[in-house]
Amino acid sequence: MDVFDFIIVGGGASGCLLASRLSHSLQQLTVLLVDAGGDNTDEAQRSFGERHNTLMTPGYNWGYKTIPQEQLNRREIDYSRGKGLGGSTAINYCVYTRGPEADYEHWADVVGDDFWRWKSVLQRFKKIERFHKPDEDFDDFVRCSDASHGYHGEIDVGMTAKWDPSFGEFLDKTAEYYPRNYDHNSGDPIGIAVCQQTTHNGRRATASGAFLSQRPDNLHVMTDAAVTKVVFQGKKATAIEVNGKKISPGLVSARKEVILSAGAVDTPKLLLLSGVGPASDLQKLGIPVTQNLPAIGKNLRDRLFIELVTIQKPDSHHRSAYMGSPEQMAEARKQWATDQTGPLASYFMPQMIGFIRSDDILASEAFSKLSALNRSGLSGRTKPTYEIISQAPSPSVQAPSLYLSTAVAFHGTESGGEITLQSADPNDPPLINPDFLSHPFDRHIAIHAVRETLGFVHTPSLAKDQIRLAAGPKGDGDDDILDYVRNTATSMWHPCGTVKMGKAEDEGTCVDTSFKVVGLEGLRVVDMSVAPFLPR
Repeated sequence: MDVFDFIIVGGGASGCLLASRLSHSLQQLTVLLVDAGGDNTDEAQRSFGERHNTLMTPGYNWGYKTIPQEQLNRREIDYSRGKGLGGSTAINYCVYTRGPEADYEHWADVVGDDFWRWKSVLQRFKKIERFHKPDEDFDDFVRCSDASHGYHGEIDVGMTAKWDPSFGEFLDKTAEYYPRNYDHNSGDPIGIAVCQQTTHNGRRATASGAFLSQRPDNLHVMTDAAVTKVVFQGKKATAIEVNGKKISPGLVSARKEVILSAGAVDTPKLLLLSGVGPASDLQKLGIPVTQNLPAIGKNLRDRLFIELVTIQKPDSHHRSAYMGSPEQMAEARKQWATDQTGPLASYFMPQMIGFIRSDDILASEAFSKLSALNRSGLSGRTKPTYEIISQAPSPSVQAPSLYLSTAVAFHGTESGGEITLQSADPNDPPLINPDFLSHPFDRHIAIHAVRETLGFVHTPSLAKDQIRLAAGPKGDGDDDILDYVRNTATSMWHPCGTVKMGKAEDEGTCVDTSFKVVGLEGLRVVDMSVAPFLPR
């Protein structure tokens, strides 16, 4: 049996970072990072200009679906999760957002640990960040201070060096409707900003590229190896059970700890398969109970978004025209591969992002009906009630039509779902139920957020370049908007909360603030499943 000091399960953002930090700082000890997917080293999938297509790459995506969502006309929603080294950083849209200062202050209060306060968390963000300031030519739109950013970390963060000429004009037009924000990662995201992204020189930055490119001798990486169970001796995690393309079924032992970083879907799945979770649910599936933790898999939080898309007049921009021609697209790919220039280096590269705090939502009767605790969690000055992203590719409109897409995402939602097992077979995907829009306040947010964003889309300075609304509600009434949301909304793929961090005395606590699983030894969880709520 192979033996290591630490075993880390899951090679996504947290797994890659932790594997690097542990192996470099404890060089006398051995670290194993194990992932069910491959190395994900195909350079063609690192093109930032085609980041919206990467999730369709075979082998890069688990391809999960939710169960039918009652409030979304029983649709099964795509639940893409990254597979292989880099995890979801290899397939996401590369948007880099930290959230508001107030969320981290709230996190610290909820879990009872000042380690999670903004001042402390900011230092850790800066430590991993290699921020690339934009040229002074963009000072009208971007002003990022050294107090908010780091320059010597591993993760490339910045904005694209070349902007589509119409992008600056678009940002000026947004100022007619929303306030401007010069740095949405300063702790106060409210307003319209140029989106910071995990990219540099036209290439996607991934967790594996950042943290695994220089591996010390004591760091071992095992790919194409699915972990099917954590093995315990009494209450102590001592090994993992693995099976995969390159390895026969067997055990790998951990002298010190097993650390789970498989994400908010697969970490609770693995815990449940290992007998850690609600005892009654496990017993129904014939899984021996190691530790009765009723909240494992519960408290699933996620975010919905919809698109509003307008067909634009000829010559209003040129971002999507080349996408309708296979010949032009092939030429664009060839040019990007040669010197990282051309359409794939400029069009759809800079994006507008906005975090909006709607006074109408916070002054509504629906808001007043929430509990005092929930109201306080939503009403901070820097906490948005919805988010918009524009100047991005859209799946709703086929090129060569010229279009402008604006995504609207709903923040501060109250609905919670769960991750459960459909069987004791580790090869069966989990049952994923975010229970979107099940809380009436979430439907209220959706209606108001879409209506306000329609007002933005139809401001005179933007409307003059439009031919028609190609994707949007039939009218601006509550029923029309809610129908559109129910028919088209999908996940932003920001799941969290399924192995919730909290105080020892709180119901629903699964891990403490040191990431240790309650009631067990030698087992930690370090991914976003520990988040006590969905950060903005």
